[in-house]
Amino acid sequence: MPMAPEQVLAVLERGGRPAYTPKALLRELGAGRHDLKALRRVLRGLMAEGRVERLEGRYRVPRADGLRDGEIRAAAGGRRQVLDEGGNLYDAVADEIAAGAADGDRVLFQLRADGRALVIHVKAATRASWVGILDREPTGGFVTPYRDDATWGIRIPRSGLGEARDGDVVVVELEKRRRGPAAGRIVEVLGPPGSPEADFRAVVWHRRLPVAFSPEALAEAEAFSPALSSDEIAHRVDLRERAFLTIDPASARDHDDAVCVESAPGGATRLWVAIADVSHYVREGSALDADAVLRSTSVYFPDRAIPMLPERLSGGLCSLRPDEERPALCAELVFDGRGQVTRRSFYPAVIRSRARLAYSDAAAVMEGEAGAESLGEETRQQLVALADLTRRLQQRRREAGSIDFELPAARVVLDDEGRPIDVVREPRTVAHRAIEDAMLAANRAVSSALAEAGAPALYRVHEPPLAGDMQELLDLLQSFGLVGRRPRDGVLAPAEVAAALRRVQGRPEERLVNLVTLRCMRQARYADRDLGHFALAFDSYTHFTSPIRRYPDLVVHRALKDLLAGDAAARRRAEARAAGLAALASRASFRERLAEAAEREMLDLKKCAFMAPRVGEVFDGMVSGVARHGFYVTLDECFVEGLVHVSTLPGYAMFEERSHQIVLRGTRRRWRLADRVRVLLDSVDPVKAWINLSLADEPKRPERAPRPRRGRRR
Repeated sequence: MPMAPEQVLAVLERGGRPAYTPKALLRELGAGRHDLKALRRVLRGLMAEGRVERLEGRYRVPRADGLRDGEIRAAAGGRRQVLDEGGNLYDAVADEIAAGAADGDRVLFQLRADGRALVIHVKAATRASWVGILDREPTGGFVTPYRDDATWGIRIPRSGLGEARDGDVVVVELEKRRRGPAAGRIVEVLGPPGSPEADFRAVVWHRRLPVAFSPEALAEAEAFSPALSSDEIAHRVDLRERAFLTIDPASARDHDDAVCVESAPGGATRLWVAIADVSHYVREGSALDADAVLRSTSVYFPDRAIPMLPERLSGGLCSLRPDEERPALCAELVFDGRGQVTRRSFYPAVIRSRARLAYSDAAAVMEGEAGAESLGEETRQQLVALADLTRRLQQRRREAGSIDFELPAARVVLDDEGRPIDVVREPRTVAHRAIEDAMLAANRAVSSALAEAGAPALYRVHEPPLAGDMQELLDLLQSFGLVGRRPRDGVLAPAEVAAALRRVQGRPEERLVNLVTLRCMRQARYADRDLGHFALAFDSYTHFTSPIRRYPDLVVHRALKDLLAGDAAARRRAEARAAGLAALASRASFRERLAEAAEREMLDLKKCAFMAPRVGEVFDGMVSGVARHGFYVTLDECFVEGLVHVSTLPGYAMFEERSHQIVLRGTRRRWRLADRVRVLLDSVDPVKAWINLSLADEPKRPERAPRPRRGRRR
């Protein structure tokens, strides 16, 4: 059959699997084995154009973040090199991540402008130790590595068990063996799954998260004086008399943004967004800067955080605490009555926050609830003015076509020992929206200023969906009657997507539509070019408002300061910084996704720990998702979701993709979104972080005997 390059690309971009073998591609294309030679010819052409890459015998479109797959190779003189999939060797940049990789380790790297490879992440490496869950046996034990597929494990002889009990999370050192299954001994017992230290160590181990700061970075942090000098204050705009407020979650560990609002002539409103001036403390090239680059972002868990900066800075000197003088970088914006920015200015400032508010307290004032007077008149006026400005900003964003996803988040409630005692739906209040819109306005204003000046910086970019994803989204929205006539070019504008999400609010399929829409979107990322933001419908956007926890914001602060200085020294700094921005963007994008994955894992583990004692109980719930392998149920009693697998249903189950339901063949039984069900909590798997449900009071298929586990080398 004739085979066009665009046909092959369409299959690869659809992303049904991470990468395709040639045989799998032939099946997707509806071609036969006799077309293999033509397919390989097309693939070679696409690879030559850089539109397709080969990974271990499989093919895929290149990563959107620009990272490449490679392998560490030792070279003469103690040097390290990276071998890519095409057989090319690059000298590795000597940094902490590259130094921690051993010969043969699989890595992700960024090819720099100087032709060297900057290692971003170690994908697969020889582990000195493993973290897993112990299954004690009469002759010893068997440890299943945390978050593994449970198809392998580590044999532990009785002499290597120590004090570990059945079900404990343990640290295992492998024995060196030439052949036979992997074996080892337990060197540390972390406790049962769900205990704070066990869960933390497991996730940190699995995701290879750096926890300890270098001694040099800690020494630099301790050397700073807690008070600003009079000379430093004299070089800043003095805003200490302004009534700044910080509004954050009640459990917030740092406070890097504060806002102040006042009326201006002609019905205008002036908004100050003051952001902690982290660049005042963290200088480029310092030990603090090197540790911050390595992390690129803070990681937040229910009971603790892995901060990007040492606690003395992240929770102390850089945190905008009430009644303490703090250096800040300020965006001052004037809005007209329609929420349009008419004037903007940026400058280093010194502020003294008036109050630190939780979202719930701020929302009570904004919504006029009784008892809000206890916060004081000055604070109350600030919140009322902020709420009024927020309404205008939201209306303007809505008119521009900005997309808002309504996906509720879960919050784990912990006891005094850090163990989960409840899982609740996290409310999204008017205060959340107010701070979100203030930060969006500041980010957008800073981005426009940098882009207009041509200043080298990092931008937050979000490209339109790929053609295949756009088609899937359009089909879904049309199936529910959420869009009108099909666009001629098959491309939805952000405003059309936003309107569809508003129309589905309150309907049974609301969660599904939001989830599929989010899945069809490309991931937002950092880039050294200003490419706009599709979901926000912004032509220009960056991240400026969280330099305590995001390295790209710190880079933007430095770029803005150099732009404001405008002297020769500032221009030299900007030029020197420009050469490394592409690599910084790739690293920050990857580390952000890694942190999000770790946070999701921890949340899943806490949910499992909360539900584990309740195995065998019956719950009422609502079908919140339907897939080929079963349907998901969100429980009424707590904000926890589990899976009813098709194998547990009383009959042969068929998935009807277009109507998003599962039907039992030969019956009228079906399960759709928003259906009410009673389910039995069958099991909780702390290794995979799965919660398994079945229909209550229903006959089940007879279970097959479990297959014996066999240890193998890894």
